[in-house]
Amino acid sequence: MLQAFRDRVMGVLGWVIIGLIIVTFALFGLGSYLQDQSRPYAAKVNDVEITPSELQMAYLNQRERMQQMLGDAFNPGLIEERQLKQQALDSLINRQLILQAAEKGGMAVSDQLLAARIHAIAAFQKAGKFDADLYREVLARQGQTPARFEQDMRLMFTGEQLTNGLSDTVFVTDAELRRIFSLQQQKRSFSYLRIPAEPLKAEIEPDESAIKDYYAAHAKQFTTPQRVRLSYVRLNADVLGKDIDVGEQAIQEEYEQRKAALKTKEQRRASHILFPLASDADTAEVEKVRAQAEDVLKKIRGGADFGKLAKEFSGDPGSASQGGDLGYFPAGTMVPAFDKTVFAMHKGDVSDPVRTQFGFHIIKLTDIKKSEIPPLEKVRDEMIKEIRQQKVGDLYYDQLEQLSNLVFENPGNLQAAADALGLEIKTTDWITAANGPGIGQYPEVRVAAFSEDVLESGNNSEPVEVGQDDAIAVRIKDREPAHPTPLDEVKGKIVAQLKQEGAAGKARELGEKLLHALDKGKTLDALAQDEKLKVEKVDAAGRDAPGHDRELLRTVFSLPRPDQEKTTVDKGVALANGDYVLIRLSQVEDADPDTMSDAQRTQLKRGLENMRRNLVLSSLLDELRSHAEVVIPKDSDAP
Repeated sequence: MLQAFRDRVMGVLGWVIIGLIIVTFALFGLGSYLQDQSRPYAAKVNDVEITPSELQMAYLNQRERMQQMLGDAFNPGLIEERQLKQQALDSLINRQLILQAAEKGGMAVSDQLLAARIHAIAAFQKAGKFDADLYREVLARQGQTPARFEQDMRLMFTGEQLTNGLSDTVFVTDAELRRIFSLQQQKRSFSYLRIPAEPLKAEIEPDESAIKDYYAAHAKQFTTPQRVRLSYVRLNADVLGKDIDVGEQAIQEEYEQRKAALKTKEQRRASHILFPLASDADTAEVEKVRAQAEDVLKKIRGGADFGKLAKEFSGDPGSASQGGDLGYFPAGTMVPAFDKTVFAMHKGDVSDPVRTQFGFHIIKLTDIKKSEIPPLEKVRDEMIKEIRQQKVGDLYYDQLEQLSNLVFENPGNLQAAADALGLEIKTTDWITAANGPGIGQYPEVRVAAFSEDVLESGNNSEPVEVGQDDAIAVRIKDREPAHPTPLDEVKGKIVAQLKQEGAAGKARELGEKLLHALDKGKTLDALAQDEKLKVEKVDAAGRDAPGHDRELLRTVFSLPRPDQEKTTVDKGVALANGDYVLIRLSQVEDADPDTMSDAQRTQLKRGLENMRRNLVLSSLLDELRSHAEVVIPKDSDAP
């Protein structure tokens, strides 16, 4: 039952840990809810199993990232689902190979290093420092134990040793940097003639036969994916907290328990006049600056205004304009000599010159705030908030455990859980494995809904946490299998696609004809005049020259250099938008590596090193996999 809580820790903290190892292998699953151990595994790596749910979660995460990258251009019908799932499975297998190889190589993580890495995790810190109580509290709230968590962490860091050890062997020579820079910053001059596809669409009128043939040939593209409607109950701490009342006795008890923690430290307010002096100054310079400080001190002792003298003589730009005021600060804030002097003074005192690594200071103590315990009324709202949060947390995890029991003991309905916990059974709109409205936005919910136990066996899901103190249990209410989208619904898209393809074909046909004429000696200008088109001339353009088509530039920079025998190089290329372009490359000029700036050198070196690290790790994985026993059952969810 508490496995779900442990899995959740991997969701919150595991991603951070895996990210420390290598981004390339960050795709992995969160574990399964109510997993049937008799089910086939998705893959087995040297007897270590990867579960179908792990694969499903990795696949959905990869699909979501693709959707976020492409935005409005994302088209589910064009996705090769099998290929995407294969990539997700490969990433899971690679991760396991790395971990096993590190262990086999005798790599280990000491207790001291493990502690240091855990202490560095922000989730376990207060005010930037590791807090043992918070550490145990966070793990406990996730149903995790320190021993289990530390074991997982040790395993992750062991794998990191292997990948980092190999990555650290990568280097780039100066000669390589110079050569790459000269090519990367290369300039090319060329002319081109574009044959646009858009005007040619008017000549294309697909008939019904062509439309039907396209529809039949691209049936997968025009398939509506399987979808479900879910019944669900939601346990949310915000809702639970509405009925919790914090009594006066509880507030008083909390206040008494926290008095020591609430007690403020004594703070002192001081002003200073700084006479700057280098820490390694010779004796003559020290005495000179000391004399300057003594001279100003005499003026203060004689009744001169401290603030005015600070504005005139202080070498501290941060406080001089404020009359030397440094504000309030507790003991231990300033450098030792300064701090010791301030906390030995009485209010209104002015010190003799005090030497620190910054120079000589004349200090005036302007105020003292004694340590105190704030009265209850001042912290009452804070007390109430914290008590309520604690009670809500306790109630939430108590009811979450009840909910887990009830949905498991009554797998055929959610009514028992709803009645026992006072929850409302709600229904979603249609949801697919890739996305959906409402709770369908959560990958965890979709993974649970489309798991075999819920989708095929008709059982409740175990509660899945979708946020802080927010859990949802679901079951299938309605199910609609994948089916072909009716031709009438997609006819307009098909017609547009056929017109685009036909126009692109006509542009290519004309372009290839003109390219042949160009090879026979005709000029671009003459061809443009014949076809009523325009030649564009580009001088000394870089690889990322603004205002030019990216595909066009990539083609230009892929062409061989003109030479004495062939002073120009011609090429025809069809662009993604259907246009066809005739290119004539006339000049190539390499960049001078002596013009490379330090920033460019650093960036280029880092990029080359990262590329080689990826190659090294890729080679490692190829080697590990060639010697590993990787089993992918044919009847599993794996590709």
